[in-house]
Amino acid sequence: MHRTLPLKNRQNVITPLELIEEIKQNIPKIEDDLVGNLIWYSPNARYVPNSLNVISLEELGQSRYKMNYSFLWNVFNACLDIDSDETTYSSVNFVLSDGALRFDFIDNEPDSMSEEL
Repeated sequence: MHRTLPLKNRQNVITPLELIEEIKQNIPKIEDDLVGNLIWYSPNARYVPNSLNVISLEELGQSRYKMNYSFLWNVFNACLDIDSDETTYSSVNFVLSDGALRFDFIDNEPDSMSEEL
């Protein structure tokens, strides 16, 4: 799944630090895609809002990058006496071209019952 974000700073040459700042300003637009579906961890897992943190940016070559990030999520189940915060570390690849970032997200939505059958 791809998501494209236009850059405010449309210079031909952009430094990695400027790129990180541009991404941080656009985090709310891609937050759901970065966090994905937490049901794989638990049906009670919930993302902790505003906890997403860009850790680093790696240049993979010719305008290709890998962004490493982390976020917090919480599992609460009173019946099972569970109240736990967890940190997940992940990464996403993206391409910088034509004044925009094109992220390549992995679709981690579970299949519906009809798709499984």
